[in-house]
Amino acid sequence: MAADEFSSMKKLSILLGLRPKDIRRAILALVLILLIIMVGTIGYHITANLDWLSALYMTVITISTVGYGELGEVGRHTRVFTILLIFATMIWGAWAIESLLSTILSEEFREAVFQLRALRKARRMENHTILCGFGRIGEAAASELKRNHEPFIVIERDPEVVEHLRELGYHVIHGDATEDASLLAAGIKQASKLITTLDEDNANIVTALSARELNPDIWIASRLVREEAYHKLRRAGANEIVSPYDYGGRRLALTLLRPHVAEFLSQVVFDEGRGAEMDEIRVETDSELAGKTLGEVNLRQKFGITVIALCRKENGQQDQVTGAFQLNPGAETVLKPGDVLIIVGTAEQLRHLHEALRA
Repeated sequence: MAADEFSSMKKLSILLGLRPKDIRRAILALVLILLIIMVGTIGYHITANLDWLSALYMTVITISTVGYGELGEVGRHTRVFTILLIFATMIWGAWAIESLLSTILSEEFREAVFQLRALRKARRMENHTILCGFGRIGEAAASELKRNHEPFIVIERDPEVVEHLRELGYHVIHGDATEDASLLAAGIKQASKLITTLDEDNANIVTALSARELNPDIWIASRLVREEAYHKLRRAGANEIVSPYDYGGRRLALTLLRPHVAEFLSQVVFDEGRGAEMDEIRVETDSELAGKTLGEVNLRQKFGITVIALCRKENGQQDQVTGAFQLNPGAETVLKPGDVLIIVGTAEQLRHLHEALRA
């Protein structure tokens, strides 16, 4: 039992950024203050024949030394009790108040308050994305998530980065993403997606493995630092593995070999609403698109949307991304539940389409 209590205290201290010693000291100080008030109230109720409210009032004005007049029957026993109560307050009460104030006014306690707010907010979130790490890659991922109004929470271990994120208005948990406690604090049980962008493959592997164990249905995308870690990340449960160095190198080469193609992709994928944007639509079972041909749907005429590809899952395929892509599908193509349409249009056109599908 004692071991379980120590373990719970340790987990709480890790999440809140406080040392177990500080938490125990603050709890002891609070208990001591309440004990002095309780003993004083009972004592005045007995020695001065006061009702409970008056006895509490007498206790408070005595230990706070405000100097108001005495209440009730002030006899010898009451005066002796008052002297003892004042001495107890001077010795133990002063220590308790100093301990409590030093904890409350500390930088660690301020951090704990922010952490508790983040924990409460994470508990209310559902189907959100957890972003592990906020380096340059994590920052770019957060920017894209924010641009697309995707609810997400960041797990970051660097206190300076955490402070900066809070100033920017990001929802952030101060902790280590490789630890189960941090993932649980970020709402891993009810999250739908996780992105891990940590600087080391081992850290990404542990994070993916822990996330998959805590939530078997979550979709995981991971950064790849070294190519030899690819299969380990896959076995750890990552659905999508991205090497920013590989992608960056290919992008640089593309700007030299096919500059117009590179510029087109840049504008379509990351232009942030200034031109054409690329999006996807999943055909659900109850969708009005299911069972119709692309010609019948006629997204181009109705919304100005161009369908550039269709992703169709193979039989028995469970992965929610991988599938067979059909480029430039014809008007006679019949849409089936589970199909994903890759579309291009302006931000306004895409917004109108999504609103129409939700209606």
